[in-house]
Amino acid sequence: MKRSTTVVAMVALWLCWGSSFPAIRVMVAELPPLLASGAVFLTAGTVLAATRSGALRGLDRGRIATAAGVGVCLLGAQGAVAVAARHVYASTAALLVASVPLWTAVLRGLVGDRPGKAASLRLLAGFAGTAMVIAGDSGVDWSLWSLVVVAAAVGWAGGTVWAARSDSMPDARAATVVQLLAGGLVLLAGGFLAGEDLPPGAVDGWSWLALVHLVLVDSLAGFALYNRLLRTAPIGLVSTYAYAVPVVAYLIGVLVLGEPFRAVVVLGAAVIVAAVAAEVVSCSASRSPAPSASSCR
Repeated sequence: MKRSTTVVAMVALWLCWGSSFPAIRVMVAELPPLLASGAVFLTAGTVLAATRSGALRGLDRGRIATAAGVGVCLLGAQGAVAVAARHVYASTAALLVASVPLWTAVLRGLVGDRPGKAASLRLLAGFAGTAMVIAGDSGVDWSLWSLVVVAAAVGWAGGTVWAARSDSMPDARAATVVQLLAGGLVLLAGGFLAGEDLPPGAVDGWSWLALVHLVLVDSLAGFALYNRLLRTAPIGLVSTYAYAVPVVAYLIGVLVLGEPFRAVVVLGAAVIVAAVAAEVVSCSASRSPAPSASSCR
């Protein structure tokens, strides 16, 4: 891939995934969060399964089970973000989820891959930034829902570590299809068990448009771009999504959705992004990414 084409694809990926948090907030304003999220992932997974049937050929039960389990962790976490999005600004949620690489480093340490002094300093700085983002919004309820987003980030990190350490993960294309289908089904089941419903005629067009955006742009186009870049671009460049996407989401939330601009939140965001950038650069220099497109979300 030519350098100019690679840059365009990278920026497109930032926009695809950066727009997901604002789209989730718009979607759940009228649609039930778990049912809507499940529908997004199940639809995307079905489309990919139909167009990439060869990717699933020859998968044994062990690989399917591992990919499905990882998918439930990752997309279950995204379902939690969707639930919290009714109470947390998209810009704030994006900045809190930016801590996923930091939580990944913590969980790696718990399973024996202890961080060094430099990595420990990055973690302390990143979590200090996370605390600043949470504290930057007033109100007890707001902070509690922000902690739900933090918990989702821990869930994402857990799925990422599982995918990276497992010897039975299928390749990225097959893993993405299985994860989307499994995660979508679990979220739909969770929505039904939670008593979510959709009253006829109670939803405006913006929520439906956001749902379609999440299927076409966030899931299908985003994963396609990510897989393409993994095959054609340096991992250091591809990894920039981890700290570029939250910035894009924050800007969309403030400039498009009219969410408030708070100096302390921006300062905390700068600390998180700097810590994540340093962690991603360090990891990119030492190892390849986890074998799953979904594990980076």
